[in-house]
Order: sequence, then structure tokens, then C-alpha cells
Amino acid sequence: MEEKKGALDQVEPAAEAAGAEGKATQGGFTRRQVVVGGVGIGLAGLIAGGALAKWGVVEDSIASGRIVLDPMPQKLIVTDRARCSGCQRCELMCSLRNDGRACQNTARVRVWQNYNFGAGGESRDGIFGSCQFTVEHCKQCKDAWCVKNCPVHAIAPDPETGARVVNAEACIGCGMCHEACPWNMPVVDTETGVSTKCIACGRCAVQCPNGAIKFVDWKDIAQEAIDKGIVRTSTLVEG
Repeated sequence: MEEKKGALDQVEPAAEAAGAEGKATQGGFTRRQVVVGGVGIGLAGLIAGGALAKWGVVEDSIASGRIVLDPMPQKLIVTDRARCSGCQRCELMCSLRNDGRACQNTARVRVWQNYNFGAGGESRDGIFGSCQFTVEHCKQCKDAWCVKNCPVHAIAPDPETGARVVNAEACIGCGMCHEACPWNMPVVDTETGVSTKCIACGRCAVQCPNGAIKFVDWKDIAQEAIDKGIVRTSTLVEG
């Protein structure tokens, strides 16, 4: 294991900068390097090969709708609906972290109730009773509607994280980003008059008591792909 880790660490300086979507943070991998440039088999190949199994991501959990994946440039967000108890702690902690006050209306993560018993209506596969909840957060879309529809261009990718971030000084609070987003994730704070949206800080994952939300580093996924024999270290170096 030590030999593999050493080889993987040597790959990091070779990370190719490609704007907010491809730029690696210091000592890390990006989604593009692992899924496209290095492995070249996509998320489906990583799942089939078992590279994501340690985070509960297997073919059955994806097919049932229990696990939802949202790839970001620096992290893979894994949401496990069966582990969500609906406590909404993630919403409170998100607003405390980003707004300095507990306000679920401005939370960047949302918990929706689903009164069907499991993904199929009869499976009763939720581990907290039978009811499952749906956890939604910003998908950090590559071609984001919120970015394209902002009339003052107040939303742009953060050069370090790739997250689409609102420039509070430029935002006019018109709410166009909220209307344009298919999930209505950006919300205008009624107290500040400025739109708020997820910056991928990971506070929701850290504070979730049940592990329903995970922010997984692509470097860890790359190491798993090597350990599982899905890809050689040299392939990642050359990619």
C-alpha cells in the first residue's frame, strides 16, 4: 500500500490546469483527470469495478434510487437517501456556516419528504423506519442555467473549487437564478437582498449525524481504482 500511495503522490504535480473545471487544488485530483483523462471509463466503469463501494456506491444502490451522485470538479457528492432521517440538521448547519444564523429558508441544501415507502413504493428499504427523504443541493452544473441567466453576471466558477459562486457585491437580488435553476436551488435572502447558493463547503456532510451526505475526494477515488486493479498508476500519470 505504501508503494502505491507513493506512486500516486507523484502524479499530483503533473495535474493539468484547464480552468475551473480541470484545475486541481494543491495536492489533489480533479474529476476530469480521474474519470476522463486517467481512467477513461466514466463513473459507470468505476461503479462496476467497485472503486466506489467503500462509500456505499454499488450498482444495486444506484438502480434503486437510494444513492444519488453529483460529480464536481474537486469532489464527488454521494447522497444516501436511505440514511437520511429528515432531521434537517444539514439545513441549519449550512445557514449557520454561510449566513451566521439558523435559517432554513436560505440553506443551500434541502431535505424533501417522500412518503412513498422506498424507491419503488413497496420496497420499504429505508433504514430509518420505511420513509425515505430526498436531499437536494446545487449540482454545480458545467453549463449552469443560473450563470447563463444572471442579468449582471454575478455568478461564476470559483477558480479553486469549481463551485458556482455568487458575487454578493454584483448581485441585484432579482431572483432570475432561482427561476432558471431546474431545482430552484439559488434563493434570494430576504434580509440581505442577495442570492445565496451552495459553495461546496461540505458543512452539510460534516454535520450529518447519519452519514447521508459525503464529499469524496477524487484522489481517494483514484487510489481505490488503482487498488482494485481498474487502472494502473502509469495510466493516471500519462492521462
